[in-house]
Amino acid sequence: MSKPRSQRLEVVLAVAERKRREAERFLADARQRVGQGEQGIVQLQQYLSEYQQQFTHTGRQGVSIDALQSRQAFMQKISQTMHQQEQALQQARDQLQQVQAYWQQAYAREKGIEKLVHKAREEELQQREHKLQQEIDERSQHLRPRYI
Repeated sequence: MSKPRSQRLEVVLAVAERKRREAERFLADARQRVGQGEQGIVQLQQYLSEYQQQFTHTGRQGVSIDALQSRQAFMQKISQTMHQQEQALQQARDQLQQVQAYWQQAYAREKGIEKLVHKAREEELQQREHKLQQEIDERSQHLRPRYI
């Protein structure tokens, strides 16, 4: 005898739950990468700001041309690094959007399958109740009253 439909659907539901949990892990990782990227940019901006203030302060005191060029080149490298970090952050944000869409699909699929399992269980219960009622009706027809 084959398994009831609800039990067969529970296997599909277990797979959908596993995929949703996996999608949640991907989502958490993507959010973490975005957060780290944002923090990295903030730190670079702060560092560049501090370095520019030091550059301005020491510039007032007089600096050789070589030192001036060296500091300007260093600030340029920091700016380039910030630009690269901003590009990486944008990629992380794009990936986050894709992962969110994947998670939403996995979540919706799981909920849909849960509804199917619930519906199948209800149908199976109604069938059992109907069968039981038929058996009761048949037995009641075969019983003869004692007073006859």
